[in-house]
Amino acid sequence: MTEVYTKCVSYRDLVAGSPLEREFLQWLLTFLDTPTVWFHLSPVEVLYWEDSGTRLEVGETAVKGLALPYSSSIDVEGRLVPIDGDVEGNIAVAKFPEDVDDAKYIVIDAARRGASAVVFTGRPPRRIVITGEYGYKFDAAPPPIPAASFENIDSYINKRVRLEIEVKSRITYSYSLIAFNSFEDTPMISAHWDHWLVGSTDNCAGVEAAVLAFSELVAEEFPIALGLFTAEEGVAPHVPSFYWAWGSLNYLKRWRPTLLINIDAIGLGTPRMYAMPYLHETLKGLGPVEMPEAYFDSVHYERWGLPSITISSLKDTWDIYHSPLDINVDADNILYVAELAKRLAKIKPQIPSISLEEYGLPPINNHYIAWSLIYNYLVIFKDFTHSDIIYTNVFRFLKRDSRSYRRIDLMGGPTLCINNCENAFETYRELALLRL
Repeated sequence: MTEVYTKCVSYRDLVAGSPLEREFLQWLLTFLDTPTVWFHLSPVEVLYWEDSGTRLEVGETAVKGLALPYSSSIDVEGRLVPIDGDVEGNIAVAKFPEDVDDAKYIVIDAARRGASAVVFTGRPPRRIVITGEYGYKFDAAPPPIPAASFENIDSYINKRVRLEIEVKSRITYSYSLIAFNSFEDTPMISAHWDHWLVGSTDNCAGVEAAVLAFSELVAEEFPIALGLFTAEEGVAPHVPSFYWAWGSLNYLKRWRPTLLINIDAIGLGTPRMYAMPYLHETLKGLGPVEMPEAYFDSVHYERWGLPSITISSLKDTWDIYHSPLDINVDADNILYVAELAKRLAKIKPQIPSISLEEYGLPPINNHYIAWSLIYNYLVIFKDFTHSDIIYTNVFRFLKRDSRSYRRIDLMGGPTLCINNCENAFETYRELALLRL
């Protein structure tokens, strides 16, 4: 059962476009090769990025750390100063925020105040992607200054140090691996193999569960596809702020399974199903069901209103997320998720039904587009140190709550308002009409 998992975790920082990823892909092709299974390699242009060595020199002491993607190389000397101090011309020190994805707001603010770099301190060190835009868009947004993570360097604050970050990067091609036993339209079980550091729960356990479920359904002669995606952790060559799920986006823009069953960040904790609301009734009795979350390869299906379910225990693994501590899984957890994925593959997804006229929009024949106009992801800011990504009825949320926020974006789309959000509802309604 653990052969795929064991092979996957043997690669540290298995990143899109790397030689190690090509090696793992070739191994998977051999492992999955059976007479009744066909393969398709889906190419995607990526930015290959590798941390070749990150260190902080304090006198004769050298402390190893982790460069934060997608920082560039740097060799800089300066004082380590607290993030809320005078950072101009210095190296700012900060702790990771409670929501580690908010680290990018710390870096953006430090860059605007003249810092030459940011180092995060605490345990565990992490690899958290940093970009240079507050929202999550497809425009280019590389990090404004390099950033790194070290374990407990608070004692060096106010000392003069030398920060060295050496990275290799180049634009290249990567490939997602699609396996299938039927040329008809089928459901797809998916997982991403790329990972930072060891990646036991995120997402080698998910790859193991997806392969296991697919193989057993093939043995049952049930029509099914397997999508093993590259570049879930990132990233497109231009480094957009909506950096993740890049490999699956490039595949799903062209090929649409009848139902996407995605597996990500499992192996510990309680697996939950994050599903489109119109599927919730069908999923009763199969386990905990929650509203969609944006952090998975299913995000684009959800943005488009299409039927998708992600199985994940991410809520239970935040303390080890993207850190060197992500090294263990429970085999029974993997087996449970594989069995659940098999059951989900056999359901018939309900077609969404929504009345656009209720929202002042003309009717259209495409049920999925209609759904996506009303239900979608928003990125909301009460200030510019934290954002939340919510899946919601956009019309109702904007009409009821928009004036409570300083900025609201349609995820992967335009900014609806900054500072004054009273008119966000009308702005979105006009945009919805244009999309029709």
